[in-house]
Amino acid sequence: MTLSFSEIVLRLISFFIIIYLARVLGAADFGKISFAQTLILYFMLITNLGLDTLGVREIARGKDNIVNYTGNIITLKLFLAIFSFCLMLVFVNFIHKSFQVKYLIIFYGFSLFPSALLLEWFFRGVERMEFIGISRILGKLPYALLVFLLVKSSKQLLLIPYLSLSGSLIAIGFLIYIFTKQYGKFKLVFNLSRWKSLIRQALPIGASSIMIQIYYNFDIVMLGFMKGDKVVGCYNAAYRVILFAWMFFPLFIHAIFPLMSRYYKESQEKLKILISSSTRLLSIIGLPLGVGGTILAKPIMRLLYGEGFDNGIIAFQILIWSVVIICLRCTYEQSFLACDKEKRYMFGVMSGALTNIGLNLILIPFFGLKGAAVATVISEFVFSLYLFFYFRIVSKVKIISYCLKPFIAAILMGFIVYYVRNLNLFLSMSMGIISYFIFILLLKGITFKEISELKKQIVKRTT
Repeated sequence: MTLSFSEIVLRLISFFIIIYLARVLGAADFGKISFAQTLILYFMLITNLGLDTLGVREIARGKDNIVNYTGNIITLKLFLAIFSFCLMLVFVNFIHKSFQVKYLIIFYGFSLFPSALLLEWFFRGVERMEFIGISRILGKLPYALLVFLLVKSSKQLLLIPYLSLSGSLIAIGFLIYIFTKQYGKFKLVFNLSRWKSLIRQALPIGASSIMIQIYYNFDIVMLGFMKGDKVVGCYNAAYRVILFAWMFFPLFIHAIFPLMSRYYKESQEKLKILISSSTRLLSIIGLPLGVGGTILAKPIMRLLYGEGFDNGIIAFQILIWSVVIICLRCTYEQSFLACDKEKRYMFGVMSGALTNIGLNLILIPFFGLKGAAVATVISEFVFSLYLFFYFRIVSKVKIISYCLKPFIAAILMGFIVYYVRNLNLFLSMSMGIISYFIFILLLKGITFKEISELKKQIVKRTT
């Protein structure tokens, strides 16, 4: 619960920071930061290389001499961070970007070294999630305060990466303190044979991470190189709202994941029922988000960012449908992982990533951020089709029939929202929510009994 609560708090804080920076900096400078941050994520993959996930798994399985094992991973990640940082410097030297963007990339690049020292993976392995939650809040709050106090205009643009770094150091310091207090001091361990073994085990996991990173961030990088900073700023502003809309869904998925894993071994029928009811519930939530978000995109973007980000409205209207697709897919997606189908899942991620790369290369030069948004939605759709087609158990679930009534209710709601769209945004949203709730009950899209049964299953897993 501590980690779930901290995740909600962190996402809220991060969202407010984004809105503040976007308003203070303007679309172009906000785009510079977005581009630099996204680019550094790729170099951070080299620092990690799947070692965090491997470390969680091995620690959770009762790895002997965990202090020595932790020291090996930390030392190896530090060397990878040095290599990644040098590679980044070479890359920056060759790209055709402004002086400010290059310096932002370098300044954000210093975060590669703290990321190597971050011990979140260790505490996941020993199932001490409360420490992770506390460390994240300790790291994010100072960063937020410093941003609100010190960043007042574009003149402080190059200061922002250092403010972010200061927050990261606080989080790292807390976890190192807890580790030292409970498990003793860890030392840097230089063991080439052990490093080779670690890299060999971690590489397949790292490859998956690279594909996922490409899947979700390639559009911002391509826009940065092809269309410039202002376009990136408008697109990323819209994309951040989409991510915020999605923030609560993972909590639900994490709650039913253990249940899916258990039912896969115990009862295929219970698994099918769980997936069916979860998919129906998420479709009821996702479809009105798509319809309402499309109609109210302009007032939402204006409220959050002001008129300077109006170019991002069309991106928002397109990207909101990726949330709908993910809502319909996410239960199936987690089923792959819960039912020992990791390789199939990886192929699905690759299909989405390759589709995303191809479409971005084709669409962005001609359509800019609209092309990037369309590429994202189509990629999500391709990934979803793959999952529906290959997962034999859930393919029997009649997803179209589950979507029909929520879709009708969402369309009816859409007519009402459209006619009140020029009123106060919160009034328009309230009328939309109330009308949709009435329509979905009248159409019997889902019953209170079904919701109660699903809740009972989730609560029951803890007993």
